[in-house]
Parts: sequence; structure tokens; C-alpha cells
Amino acid sequence: MKIFTNIIPKYFHVLASICMFLSGCADDHGKGAMHASVSRCFSKYPLAKDTAYKRFSCIYQAHSQYGPVAMGEHYNLLLQVDLASLSVGQEIDEGILTVKDGETALHWVTSKAYYQASQNILSINP
Repeated sequence: MKIFTNIIPKYFHVLASICMFLSGCADDHGKGAMHASVSRCFSKYPLAKDTAYKRFSCIYQAHSQYGPVAMGEHYNLLLQVDLASLSVGQEIDEGILTVKDGETALHWVTSKAYYQASQNILSINP
């Protein structure tokens, strides 16, 4: 149980950062309903063995409910992060990665996505 205590805060920080910087939380006229829905998915299905499909399905349903408009201009980038999360989760499920290695891989993916999004924002607003 201690592993979840250590992973969940880190994972939420990564998710919140991506969501904030990619404009993914600008839904529901600023109320953040999509962000809250996705956060519940990570809370209900933390990065652990045998949670990949459940977490991905939950996130997919949340994104589908609010749609591309709620996810902002970086909709495709957020979907790539979702798919990377599924892939990392599958590797944890299969025992290819440990939870710690999966967390590192997912952090790398989200950092790369943030960098790509921030470069697009800088090129639009010099």
C-alpha cells in the first residue's frame, strides 16, 4: 500500500502539469469538470499491475464525454499521452516494467509532450 502513497502524488502532479500547460482543463467554462473526471480515473486506477485497461477506458470515457473542444488545441497531443499511458500500463501488467520504471517512462512521455506543446505555444506567440 505504501507504493500507492508514493506514486499517486507524483502521478497527479504530472497529470495536472500536462493538463494545465496543454489547455486540457479549459472545459466547462473554467469549472474543470473534465480535469476532475480524469483525476478520478487516476485515483480509482493508479499506476499499478492490472490497471492499464481500466484506467485507459476511464480516461477515454472522460475525454469522449467532454470532447476535443474541452481538451483544447492540443487534443491530439493529449491523446498521444493517453496512448503512451496505456502502453506503459500494459508493460507493467505484463511484468516488462516495474511500477517505478513505468512511472519514469510515463514522466518522460509527459515531459516530452509538455516540451512539444510549449514550443508550439512559443512559436505562435513570439
